[in-house]
Amino acid sequence: MQAALPKATGRVRRRRQRTRWFDWMTAPALIVLAVVVGYPIVDAVLVSFTNYSLYTPLHHYVGGVNYSHLSNDPVFWKSLQNTVIFTGVSVAVGLLLGLGLALALERLRGPWRFLRAILLTPWAVPVIVTAFLFEFMFTNPGGIINSLLETAGLIHSPLPWLTSPTWALTAVIIANVWMQAPFFLLIFTAALGGVPDEVIEAARIDRARTWSMIALIKLPYLRNAALVGALLMIIQNFNNFPLIWAMTTGGPAYGTSTLVIYVYQLAFTSFKLGYASAVGVVWLVLLMIITSLFIRTLRSRPA
Repeated sequence: MQAALPKATGRVRRRRQRTRWFDWMTAPALIVLAVVVGYPIVDAVLVSFTNYSLYTPLHHYVGGVNYSHLSNDPVFWKSLQNTVIFTGVSVAVGLLLGLGLALALERLRGPWRFLRAILLTPWAVPVIVTAFLFEFMFTNPGGIINSLLETAGLIHSPLPWLTSPTWALTAVIIANVWMQAPFFLLIFTAALGGVPDEVIEAARIDRARTWSMIALIKLPYLRNAALVGALLMIIQNFNNFPLIWAMTTGGPAYGTSTLVIYVYQLAFTSFKLGYASAVGVVWLVLLMIITSLFIRTLRSRPA
């Protein structure tokens, strides 16, 4: 027993040394993150408490004045509302479409698998190309969308897709869903491949119907994939600048202006860097809250 104790102590010491060495191995990555991510965040927070503007070389500390102005800024609240609608509807519809396509194409065999590859194509198309494509499709007059709707008898006059605030936001969401649905198709297809064959065979022996098998067996295995995919797409939609800017530049009448569009306009059009930083800090806090909620949900659910 006495001889075994020094050996155990030596193993613990070696394990601790390996742990400390592993911690030092992460130092370069932490330094890079601190410089590339941490410094801009800290600097933005500090600038948000000043009246920094490119029009005036001098700037002073103004406390929480910029944040108090946000409460009375109608454009900020409109942009926040558009961000929530744009993100929520895009993620929800894209997730449901991707899930439906993954379940419908699950049993494809042989050359029919090529169909799944075709459906993944929109995700690989550059954002700018997609923006110009849908802008051309929604153009009034001459757009193919209005022509198809009139031919089908669904409308009697062309809809102002890009000239009405409500319809412009709808058009941007449609283009965004077209890009995001293939991403959810991909992750759900991969998750379906992880469903144990034994569970599927047992359900078939019990003569489980199609909807029962989907709801009670397959969907629980897709839950974590759905949460991770939704979190990634929420972050991407909060930061989705090129699609909206290329299609509508945030208009008309701020109808498609989101937080990222508003920050860009404040910083690079009005040159109000202090106020733009305050909006950016609020934007970052919202993303951190959403991310923490998703992480807690993932940790609280069984894999």
